[in-house]
Amino acid sequence: MTVCIFCLQDREDITDEHVFPAALGGTLVVQDCVCAECNHGFSKFEQPLAQELTPLRLLLKIPDRRGKIRDTFATAKTATNEYQAKVKADGTVHLKPVVTKTVTPEGKKEYLHQFLTPKAKEKLAQEAKEKGYEFVETEPGEPIEAEIHVGGELEEIGSLNGLRVTAKIAFVGMAYKTGPKFASGEAFTDIRKFVLDGAGQGLSRQFVNTGYMAAVQQGPHQHSLTLAARKDKARVDAIVRLFGGLCYFVVLSSSYVGPDFCETIVFDAHRGQRDGILLSSPIAELLQTEDVLTNPATVWDDVVASGTQFCSFLEAAIAAKQKSEAATKNALPNP
Repeated sequence: MTVCIFCLQDREDITDEHVFPAALGGTLVVQDCVCAECNHGFSKFEQPLAQELTPLRLLLKIPDRRGKIRDTFATAKTATNEYQAKVKADGTVHLKPVVTKTVTPEGKKEYLHQFLTPKAKEKLAQEAKEKGYEFVETEPGEPIEAEIHVGGELEEIGSLNGLRVTAKIAFVGMAYKTGPKFASGEAFTDIRKFVLDGAGQGLSRQFVNTGYMAAVQQGPHQHSLTLAARKDKARVDAIVRLFGGLCYFVVLSSSYVGPDFCETIVFDAHRGQRDGILLSSPIAELLQTEDVLTNPATVWDDVVASGTQFCSFLEAAIAAKQKSEAATKNALPNP
């Protein structure tokens, strides 16, 4: 049997565990480290965050564990109306069927069905025939332009669910770096408990630090984990970034007595692979975590500030990509 790095029980039902959640495009795994019971419990707090970020995953073409890019709900806005819609992975938009009931001067009820798929239209015609109703199919009208709005509220990013997700990323990422046996040590009791049941204040915190964002640049398709262990301060700290712009500081241990170590893991969720990086200093991770932790400019636990920074980061990244694509297109010779 093998020991689970979370519950520390000898178990036969040991499975692999993703560093970054599979629902967010993660494929890096630590083999044989988590029991099935603990693994099952993770989905309860991982899914709300993954669901909230579904529109972004669609925009960035980030697949889940089955290689599928999830559809997302949207709003189609015309000059006069708003309609519920769904955006598919291929970019097509399907409007939710609308039924309008009217009564003629003679008292006859009429039902107007709009935005039916061919299959739904065929089913409706069959039902009308069986019930003896008249089914009249009209010709398509003139195309109507609509703006498609995809998005939603960013609430889970700063909730207990979101904080437990990022703590789990940091802890499993440390096991990826050091091995499951090391991660099972007593120094990491508090962070294990926080991931399992949410008990423990301040072990995972959102932060905004514009200097850090500028110095350590990432794209919106990248997740990253920075690990810094310091025996002289008895600490193991981590910085987790999701989609390049959501930043979290995680205290993995405040009673550490082991050797110093550093690691930065950058993962491209779109391509499903780990990216290579170039660090300016052998102790860059120590400098980064220390600066975020002690810098007066760091803003802590502010969901609005984090959401604002994230949206600004995404807008800038998308604008830069569009500008680059336009420049490339203009540089191509005419056929």
